[in-house]
Amino acid sequence: MRLVLLLFSALAVLAGVYFLGRIQALRGQRQRSKPVPEKEDDTSSQADGPVAIDQFLYDRCCRYMAERKPFLVESFSLGDLARVLYTNKVYLSKTINYFSGKNFRNYVNYYRVMYAMELFRKNKSLKVTELGSLSGFHSATTFNQAFKTVMEESPSIWCARLRKRNRETTK
Repeated sequence: MRLVLLLFSALAVLAGVYFLGRIQALRGQRQRSKPVPEKEDDTSSQADGPVAIDQFLYDRCCRYMAERKPFLVESFSLGDLARVLYTNKVYLSKTINYFSGKNFRNYVNYYRVMYAMELFRKNKSLKVTELGSLSGFHSATTFNQAFKTVMEESPSIWCARLRKRNRETTK
């Protein structure tokens, strides 16, 4: 039992050292690529932008969204995602905002719209309302608004254009 605890402790220490080294290396790269400021100030490091751990969290977030598709559940929330990624809601929200340029709701809706488009490409007989509900949206109105935000056109126009293109290529 002691041997198992000792082994586990050693592995935990090694993992910590490894990640600390990676973070420091990435910080060093970031600092070398940053222009030299004209005046020193005592603002927090958050004003300088994200550190490597923020990028690591964002990458984990994107990977989880793409692989597990939690956005298909209508009630999916920032709290749900934070729990799965072992972080807090505020930190995760700021990270998503910084790297994606979107708030959490728009970030989730982006994945939902991309999923709806994928569904439609596979089955062109689906209706727009079906696409919205299969993609995790609460209502057709929300789906239409999110789709217009992401694609800059309504889902019905996009679907009609894709159907037309499909008919032309099959002739």
